[in-house]
Amino acid sequence: MSIVLTGATTGIGRATARLLAGSGDHLILHGLEPTISDFSPDDRITYFPADFGDLNEVERLAARIRAATDKIDVLINNAARPGPPVRTVNAAGLEVTFQTNYLAPVLLTTRLLDLTRRVVNVASATHLSATLGDAGRPYSAAGAYAYSKLALVAYSCWLARRRTEVVSMHPGIIATPLLHAMFAIGGDPPEHAAANIRYVASRQRDNGTYYDERKPARPNPEALDRGAQDRLIELTERDLDLELW
Repeated sequence: MSIVLTGATTGIGRATARLLAGSGDHLILHGLEPTISDFSPDDRITYFPADFGDLNEVERLAARIRAATDKIDVLINNAARPGPPVRTVNAAGLEVTFQTNYLAPVLLTTRLLDLTRRVVNVASATHLSATLGDAGRPYSAAGAYAYSKLALVAYSCWLARRRTEVVSMHPGIIATPLLHAMFAIGGDPPEHAAANIRYVASRQRDNGTYYDERKPARPNPEALDRGAQDRLIELTERDLDLELW
């Protein structure tokens, strides 16, 4: 099998990469670091660095992945960042949490969709507290993160209406720097989330499902609202200057 995993050099992504590395599958890993070195020479690893804060780098990453494989059995969109303490926009005028956690994986998925059998979007239970109208509300770091994850779950539901094998998931409350940066609480080790991601990645015939760890669960109702999905996609296509379907 060929598996693409983003955000594979820290936290949950690193634990997931290490768990999958011994399977014999071809792993195409992404991260911020220039190189990675903590895998066995026997592991089938291809690594590409890219900064999801720059959509041009996401485009280059997609092109490099397409050059490395002619099929993707599972695309695991895991890369994410915490919301910064104050609202921050990049040179394109996009809020950085929304771009990294939502726009970048949507762009990557769109560019790789014709090669991909299954998409797993790693979201968060925080999406349950958000609304798709949050973009216009007073900024908070936790709110920006939750909004980006709600958008990712809603996008997953929208895409599932158009093709099979697209799911989203909450991997667990995990003790990572991202969790500590926003909520100052503890959680399970990253290996717990990695096992959940591997489980969900291996499922079949569950198109459109949202998982709470390993159990199918009901997402935020807005994620299931087709009108809300379509409005989100209009916004997304405008921000990316790209038709998603």
